[in-house]
Amino acid sequence: MSMKKQLPIHLKPDIVSYSSHAKILSILATDDCFKGWFHSNYIHMCCPKDFKSGNGIHLDFYMGPAKDFTFYPIHPWLFSQVIKKDLINGMTNNITEFVIQCIDLGYYVDIHLDQYYLPKDDEYGAEPVHFYHDTLIFGYDREQRTFDILGYTPFFRAETVSFEQLDQAYRNCPVERWYSVFYLYSYKPMPDARRSREGLDVPLIRDSLESYLGSPNISRQFAMIEFEHRDLVYGMETYSYLRKNYGTGEYWGDIRPMYALWEHKKCMLQRMEVLHERGYLSGKGYEWCKKEYEDIKHLSELLKQAQLKSLMLEDFTLIEKKFDSLMAEIEEREGHALERLLQELNEYSVSSLAT
Repeated sequence: MSMKKQLPIHLKPDIVSYSSHAKILSILATDDCFKGWFHSNYIHMCCPKDFKSGNGIHLDFYMGPAKDFTFYPIHPWLFSQVIKKDLINGMTNNITEFVIQCIDLGYYVDIHLDQYYLPKDDEYGAEPVHFYHDTLIFGYDREQRTFDILGYTPFFRAETVSFEQLDQAYRNCPVERWYSVFYLYSYKPMPDARRSREGLDVPLIRDSLESYLGSPNISRQFAMIEFEHRDLVYGMETYSYLRKNYGTGEYWGDIRPMYALWEHKKCMLQRMEVLHERGYLSGKGYEWCKKEYEDIKHLSELLKQAQLKSLMLEDFTLIEKKFDSLMAEIEEREGHALERLLQELNEYSVSSLAT
């Protein structure tokens, strides 16, 4: 019987605005070839036309169909299992041993817990509340009687919790809605033969950028797996609906959309740098696109900071004054930058065929 085990984990994923991305990227980023896959994806964005009719996610990266409340059912390296809590609870009364057995078999365990029972961040100063949130468990220590977890406490980071704390947090989380399932993830690297150029798919990047710029309903591409989402908009069209919905003044309390917007610009900038490093972008076109996206990223950070300051002051006057003008500038400049970036990628494609 193993006394201690910790599965590989990357503690600083590129996206932390939503746990659905942060947890999975923390697992995948432990592989050296992850960078190519990451920069070939995470291009599309989506938002509801009407925030009131959505599921509480007002702007997010679009990664395709979501089945059983998981966003990664068909990832090429990740094997996902979804198990109902009532099935687990009917099989065992010892959740601690069940989690340990899963980790021994190489499974990361992803479950909703009542955050009230988990360690508190004294520096943050918030009073503990009964709040249900998903948490990734990636290790254990029998001697210390602790688990290694990754989640928001309140910031995304790793913590240790006692067996007793996790047991209480699990048992006090209701078995309903998306709280009612257990997720198990196991990671299997691809064979070396499928790791060409570390997985960077330039045609896919180009197609995705064109789609982001044109804003079609890309969920139609997955109609065989999941019905299209007619209540969502994609790509550049999200800006219009963000302005429309935030204009009501009802949604300033949620920092995640502005954080996701900033992370998207950060990822776009990183993507261009990787394309340049590998010879797909060069010259003045690359330098112009890079400088433009550095400015776009800065503008989105100004939005994020204005909202954070407004939240701290409990006065949203600051973000209300800046929102429309900053969002309009980001939209306009990103449209021009994408057109130029696509031109550069298309020119590379033509020149590579000629040689």
